[in-house]
Amino acid sequence: MIRKVYLDFIRDKLSQRDFRWLAARGMQYLLAYASALVRRPLCGPILGTLVTNYRCNYRCQMCDLRLRDQELQGRGLREFDTDGMKRVLRDFAALGTSGIGFTGGEPLLRKDVFELLAYTKALGMFSHLNTNGYFLDDGAARKIIEAKVDSINISLDGARPETHNRIRGFSGAFDRALDAIGRIGALRKKTAAPLRIKIVAVINEDNIDEVGSMIDLSRDLMVDCVEFIPRQDFVSAGGSCAVRDPGFLAKVDRLTEFLLGYDAKGVRIENSRTHLKLFPASFRNAESKLRCFAGYTSLAVDCYGEIYPCVPWYNWRQAVGNMQGTDLTTFWNSTEYNAVRTEIARCKRCYLNCQAELNILFNPLVKV
Repeated sequence: MIRKVYLDFIRDKLSQRDFRWLAARGMQYLLAYASALVRRPLCGPILGTLVTNYRCNYRCQMCDLRLRDQELQGRGLREFDTDGMKRVLRDFAALGTSGIGFTGGEPLLRKDVFELLAYTKALGMFSHLNTNGYFLDDGAARKIIEAKVDSINISLDGARPETHNRIRGFSGAFDRALDAIGRIGALRKKTAAPLRIKIVAVINEDNIDEVGSMIDLSRDLMVDCVEFIPRQDFVSAGGSCAVRDPGFLAKVDRLTEFLLGYDAKGVRIENSRTHLKLFPASFRNAESKLRCFAGYTSLAVDCYGEIYPCVPWYNWRQAVGNMQGTDLTTFWNSTEYNAVRTEIARCKRCYLNCQAELNILFNPLVKV
């Protein structure tokens, strides 16, 4: 089954009678699939990710990204200014990338993020923003609408304040997230903007018992959908998030059955059914059955010019290059990166939604 966001974008383009875009995306899918067969890129990445900054006001249990600034600066790298970030976006557009996901750190800590979001749209790409919601005040909400952002994720890791606040390491995080959701939702309604609003939750031992309540809360908040992410190891590629507690693993199995049987009433589950079926394997640290297509479908660039094949490798600090002295088109088509694609294709460690859902799309015959 296909992830809901892909279907929504297709429906939007059909309603707009934008058959040229639909044909281009269909051709890009075929070329990306063929690229893996011939082992060289025949088109650019479908999904681009821009890491705007590593700064964050939260101290989330599952994340160490905020610690990277000192590490990267210690290597003599300097964070891109606005012009530098726009160069990255132009390079993505030149490669024919469909859309850009803005992530961090907390992207709203970067003062030029709204300008960059608007620039992405001006270049003809979808724009998507991930945020914890803390800085999404009236001014930020207005700028997001004015930048014509296509979709926004707001993190909410619990149905109760104490759960979300504990996971996010910040007192008051829950209330700020709910305020942000209400604020952007009200402005969307007032302006009739086509912004897609989604709640995202990382599932772990602390909140697995609250998933049903999180769905109810998402419905009450009138968001478009809610997406669940199986906790991943963001510290190192060699680390493990495997759970050995049979009680918790039994909960994961029951949760999977619950989500697969959920009858959407007012709010949808964003995950595809196939991705939901992968949850038990993810928490048991089992190898994925899916062949990874990240080398031909995705590319991530951070604010220091570090290049990663996908978001999971970015989380694991596995850079495959840097934009100093090159551009994305040259890098994407280089023999050096093509050699790395063989290693990427063998990667079986990832269940993270962004890349796992793309891999599902490119593994239509694999049963999970």
